[in-house]
Amino acid sequence: MPVLTANKAFILGYTNEENSYNRPSIIFDDFTLDRKYVDFHYMLKSSAIKILTSKDQHNLRFLFERLNSTRFEVLGHARHYISVVQNTTTLCPSVNEELCISNLLTKFDELITLHQQEPFLCGNSINGGVELC
Repeated sequence: MPVLTANKAFILGYTNEENSYNRPSIIFDDFTLDRKYVDFHYMLKSSAIKILTSKDQHNLRFLFERLNSTRFEVLGHARHYISVVQNTTTLCPSVNEELCISNLLTKFDELITLHQQEPFLCGNSINGGVELC
């Protein structure tokens, strides 16, 4: 099972421990404001990580994208969640619209991932240049 962090490393390592978090959530780094959407079993090993979920049946993937589009004031090396993030309010569309938007953004992410996995260059041409795929 992966042990996660919200920063760029994302996966710190793996563990055989059984005490995992197993529902979709947003992990939020209280110091750096980094955040990740997680929809698989995982563990955390940091007291600076907050686990965010939806209380009102809103689409969590939509809320993650909404959170990512919100600019928060960085207060240096400080805890941000309680002082800056927790009391932030936002408007949300209906749950059906959230689902449509979430599905569209997920599809875009999948297409971007597929594009990034394609070979960028096919090989050398006769004159020593390269040919784009």
